[in-house]
Amino acid sequence: MLLPTPLAQDEALRALAEIRAAVDRSARYSTFSALSGFIAGGAAFVGSGVCGAHPGFAGAQPAAGWPFVAVWSGVLAVTALALAVLTAMKARRRGEAVWTPIARTAFAALLGPGMAGLASSAALALTGRFEMLPGLWLVLYGCGLWAVSFFAPLFLRVLGVAFMILGLCAWSKMDCAALWLGLGFGGLHVLFGAVVLARYHK
Repeated sequence: MLLPTPLAQDEALRALAEIRAAVDRSARYSTFSALSGFIAGGAAFVGSGVCGAHPGFAGAQPAAGWPFVAVWSGVLAVTALALAVLTAMKARRRGEAVWTPIARTAFAALLGPGMAGLASSAALALTGRFEMLPGLWLVLYGCGLWAVSFFAPLFLRVLGVAFMILGLCAWSKMDCAALWLGLGFGGLHVLFGAVVLARYHK
């Protein structure tokens, strides 16, 4: 029986490495847009009154009540629209389908914390507990990123933990809500955009 030569072994190992890399790419969602992170971060900086530098702005103070909720609903809408449009554009530019099985899996992982956030936000707002909302949003968004990280690049897990920590800070020091919201949804989204830009060059 002929034994494989060292050259043939090297070629087989390279082929296996390429197959493993292809499988890993197909198992993890990576169609992220750096620009969507920058847009989301910019919207959050505006919504937080530049991390509380403008305390008179409704989005900087949970005590403003429903105007505070309206401002951050607008931030969410801008973020979601930017993510959907820019991600779809990037997928088409790369010649990929937008709504792939792995994209559906990642969305489903984010859906649970998102629905919990919507329901609990409504309950807190209707009972006048607006001061609890910043911490809730940050913690549940962090939970969502943690869940998605099992189907996407692992740096999302680190971001998820950072969001959770800021959420706990928001609950422990509620008079600085604008700072935590700005650092979280503003600063960490900008960091997300920078990481995507560095890793995927888009």
